[in-house]
Amino acid sequence: MSHHMESRGVPTEAFDAIARDLQALRIEAGDVPYAEIVRRIGKLRERAGVGAAAARPARTTVYDAFRLGRTRINAKLVGEIVQALGCSPEEAETWERRCLQARLDQSAAKQREPANPQPAPTEPPVQIVAAIGPADTVASRRRIYILLAACLLMNLAGFWLVDAAGLRLYLDMVGTALAAIACGPWAGVLVGLATNVIGLSITDSSAAAFGLVNMTGALVWGYGAKLIRRNSALPQYVLLNVVVAVACSVVSSIILVLLFGGITGHASETTMQSILASTSSLGVAVFESNLMYSLVDKLLTGFIVIALLGMVKDWIHVPVYGHVAEHAMDSLDRTYRLANAGFGSGSNRRGRALG
Repeated sequence: MSHHMESRGVPTEAFDAIARDLQALRIEAGDVPYAEIVRRIGKLRERAGVGAAAARPARTTVYDAFRLGRTRINAKLVGEIVQALGCSPEEAETWERRCLQARLDQSAAKQREPANPQPAPTEPPVQIVAAIGPADTVASRRRIYILLAACLLMNLAGFWLVDAAGLRLYLDMVGTALAAIACGPWAGVLVGLATNVIGLSITDSSAAAFGLVNMTGALVWGYGAKLIRRNSALPQYVLLNVVVAVACSVVSSIILVLLFGGITGHASETTMQSILASTSSLGVAVFESNLMYSLVDKLLTGFIVIALLGMVKDWIHVPVYGHVAEHAMDSLDRTYRLANAGFGSGSNRRGRALG
């Protein structure tokens, strides 16, 4: 029996204990997306004789089994979920018995409740670090500090690489985006401003002025990530990076035109000069060239951040990563099924033609 089956707490908290153990089992199984759990349950049911059309449960129904605060739970579905996560049928039966026992304990606890219950004494608030979870706050803060330091180093590495290699991209906001999405917009602002201050020693005094661009990106990434929901998460995330690119280009273009006459020595300025020759408007030329490279830079940055979050997903929980990964898995699954359906219908047509 794995440690997930340990009984915890009082009977009225049994449903939450089951949900927590399901979450831990899903992480140990490789952070399996909910869409993939649904697909696996559908396969299990089909093997048991259920028709393909009715085999798959609703994704929200499966997700709810992992949610805290439940007042009831479907024991049979929990058994299917744990089998989809790699447990044996015997282990699944143990989980189902645990769910049924939790329901009995809940009923018994309700019957024992007094008619006029006295209010419970107020307990002192528990401090929780949202980005890490309800773990020990000292360890949680240490993780955040380590992550922010790593984000700063990533920004500086990109800053140095662009300056040394003369690249037309910027690559100095990967750490800003990661900090803003994982730890909040103002953590991203801190990393971004620190990057540009330290960047004075890498390039020249113009780096400090562009701290406002890094700050803008941090705020848009940080607050925008909070708005991304599970449905259509991948397109929303792509759109968020496009919005960051536009916002940063607006701020950067204003700084370039007003403070530096459009020129700081960045490699992308050759494109700006070409556009200027045809438009004769410095503001338009600076914005168009800046936006062109910023779109590529911010989209690349966004997907680097998703990859980095995937690498540290067992260390720090970020909802947007789960939403984007799940939607991507859903999209791949739909593409696979459509491709199979198309291939099958094509084979049938060829068979009829040959017949």
